[in-house]
Amino acid sequence: MHTEAQHEISGHLLRTDAPTDHDGNGENFAPTDLLATALGTCFLTVMGITAKRRGWELGEMSIEVTKTMTSEGPRRIQSIALQIAMPSDLSPKQLKVLQAATEDCPVLRSLEGSMEIIVNWKSTKSSVQTLLNFFPTKVFRETPKVTFFEAGVAGSNGSDVVIHKGRAISPPNDEDYEQYYVHKHQIDHNLVLSGKRIFTLLNPEWDEPHHVIYLNQKMGALQIPIGTYHRSISGSEGSMVLNQAVRDEKFDSSKEFIPVSLRDRPDLMAAKAIDPVYWLWEGDQLKRTKLNSLLVTTQQIEA
Repeated sequence: MHTEAQHEISGHLLRTDAPTDHDGNGENFAPTDLLATALGTCFLTVMGITAKRRGWELGEMSIEVTKTMTSEGPRRIQSIALQIAMPSDLSPKQLKVLQAATEDCPVLRSLEGSMEIIVNWKSTKSSVQTLLNFFPTKVFRETPKVTFFEAGVAGSNGSDVVIHKGRAISPPNDEDYEQYYVHKHQIDHNLVLSGKRIFTLLNPEWDEPHHVIYLNQKMGALQIPIGTYHRSISGSEGSMVLNQAVRDEKFDSSKEFIPVSLRDRPDLMAAKAIDPVYWLWEGDQLKRTKLNSLLVTTQQIEA
């Protein structure tokens, strides 16, 4: 089950072994480990090349690679998750350039479409302040049964309406595991047009990584920043939400709405395990609260 490959120029040796769950001893990298590692090292390499060409001095970067094999059917890699820790002293512009550079990784190009690839960026500093905002709506005319209000968000260049017909979860669960959406090139601004919708937001980089928002129309448009994992649930009455999105030039709808399961994401599971911050509308104002003070209010909303 052991193999040995020699690099022709340097003479360095690379050894592999079959994993313990596939008739091997697991004494070295498995061949599929090398494929997953190639993706991580390719990301680091293209970022290093980009920084060198621009004359940037980069501090330490690291990538944690998690490979998941299929449990049924032909044995193959089901997904590769990359947890990328970047130097905390990078400017937002530098970080954006380096993130864009990884899209030129030839290993990524070779693997896309054949398996799920999950990329999560974080800073080497411990956490950043929670970036959660609500854009208020402006009611400019109201009669007993009719309300006119301004729903636009400055800078929005894309809009979509998401209708939950009765009780619905978006994205749906992966068996017993929750799934979330995350955007790389779109900032959401979700405004409830009818009904109510409960949003759950996870962001391991935030000092408060877990939020639950009982969103209704009066709260305004919930902004979901890039890199924030989110899912939503409607009750039996259903709901309708207008999303006024801000999309950059690299937005691709075929890539922005791929569900991410907690099954293989210990970082997201850890964020979900932290007691959430709750947001709701109470007494004609937006309220931010913790669990103990929310018990009665939550029961009222769910009823």
